[in-house]
Parts: sequence; C-alpha cells; structure tokens
Amino acid sequence: MRAESSTTNALAVFAASAMLLICGAVSAQTIIPLDQQRSVNTFLIVPQCLDKTFEEDSAKGFGPFDGVVDTVLGCDSGFGSGFASQQSQIGASSMTGSGSGTSEAGGPVPNVIHAFGYSYFEVTFELPSASNFALDGLISAVSSKDQSPFAGASISLRDSDLQLIFNHFVESGPGGEPNSLIIEDVGMLVPGVYTLQAQAGSFIDNDVPPSLSGEASFDFTFEVAASCPGDFDDSGDVGVKDLLFLLGAWGPCPPKEDCPADFDVSGDVGVKDLLFLLGNWGPCP
Repeated sequence: MRAESSTTNALAVFAASAMLLICGAVSAQTIIPLDQQRSVNTFLIVPQCLDKTFEEDSAKGFGPFDGVVDTVLGCDSGFGSGFASQQSQIGASSMTGSGSGTSEAGGPVPNVIHAFGYSYFEVTFELPSASNFALDGLISAVSSKDQSPFAGASISLRDSDLQLIFNHFVESGPGGEPNSLIIEDVGMLVPGVYTLQAQAGSFIDNDVPPSLSGEASFDFTFEVAASCPGDFDDSGDVGVKDLLFLLGAWGPCPPKEDCPADFDVSGDVGVKDLLFLLGNWGPCP
C-alpha cells in the first residue's frame, strides 16, 4: 500500500509539472488525407453493333473532384448507354460527396447487352486525436424490373483493421421500385486511420428486348469535431477529478472491460495517456 501511494504521489507531481509546461493547449482537429480513389466510369458492350467501350474520369489528388462520363453505343439492332457523375470535396474537418450511376439498354434484336454506370468515392484519412463524427446523407436506387438490372448504393466507414464503424446499403425494391435510405449517424472515433467509402451504380448484363434501365445515387456530408476526451465526470472541463481518475486507472487495462483512460489504445494507461489528458486541460471546446 505504501509503495502504491508513493507511486501515485510521484505521478501527481509529474502531472502538475507537465501541466505547467504545456499550458493546456489543445491541438486543432483536422482530417489528414492519406490516400484517395474517386472516380466515375462507364462500360458498354453492344454485340449486335460489334461495339464496346470503357470511359473513366478520376480525381488526381485531394482537391475538389467534379467528374462526369456519358457514353452511348448503338445501331439499328440495339443500343446501350451509361452515365456516371460525382462532385466531392475533402476539407479540414469534413468530407462531402454526391454521385450517381445510371445505365440503359434495348433493341429489337435479341442478345445480351452489358451497360454499366458507376460512381466511386474512397478516402483514407488519419484523425490525430479523438473526435465525434456526424454523417448525414441519402442513398437511393431504382430499376426497370426486379434485380434486372441491378441498381444499388452504399456508404461505409471502417478502421485500419477493416472493422466497420457503419455500413449503409440500398438496392432497388421489389419489381425495381424506388428505394431510398435517409442516414443520420453519430458516434466517436479514437485516434487512428479510417477509410470512408461511398458508391452508386447500375449494372445491366441481360437479354434484350425488352428495354432495361437503372439508376442509383449517394449524397452525404461527413463531419468530425473535437470531442472532450478526459472529461470523465462530464463536468464540461478536464480538471483535477479527471486527473485523479486517470491516475487511479494507471497500469494494464482490465481484460474485456472498457478502459476510457487508455487514449492511445495501447492496452494500458501510461505516460502518453497522461500527457494527452493534460493537453486537453481546461474547458471543453
């Protein structure tokens, strides 16, 4: 007991000294983009006309992307068309995107026509510190008949271990009727690397006639904001009581139990967690 008390006292002295050095500064919350793949494309094969093509437009960096491809192939024996669009942006604390993919096929001569329109958004980013997130969006799909063609849209977020934080998906309803999903999702993210993905497409791979068509779309805003890690007592600021809570949790985290003071998710509460708490000292943002 005496040894534990001495250790706690020493940590408290160290904490007070560190607190004076860093003055409770809180670093700005930012999304740090690491990698991206944002593209729109169409793919068409019209055997009756001996025609095929692939068209694509893609973002070259992390700047705003405004891409459109619109492709038509046809002759007197059949036709296929594909359309895809995307407008997306990566900001310091938010990402926005809207995209669509449509396809159409038909003709008087029986044959299999392939017509795809596809919009794809994927951004891998880092959060340097714990953040609250909010996702607001709409995904929708519709097609000319049930599952033919396929039309669907989705939006998801996963961590670096490929664990899903959220995953929303829709496809055209029974008989191809319109189907949509309004998304309002909130939560907290620990520091780390994440991948946000959204996609929408319509895929025809069927006999014609009859004529077929499909359309899918996504529209979302994803925002992160500074949380208040370290405010264990929900008082609205990080203070002495929160410091004592962290010191009381010092050492390895209990197995299969929450360990809120383990900010760096290392499996124990240590010096890095202490410095992180002190960096948030004072009123919550």
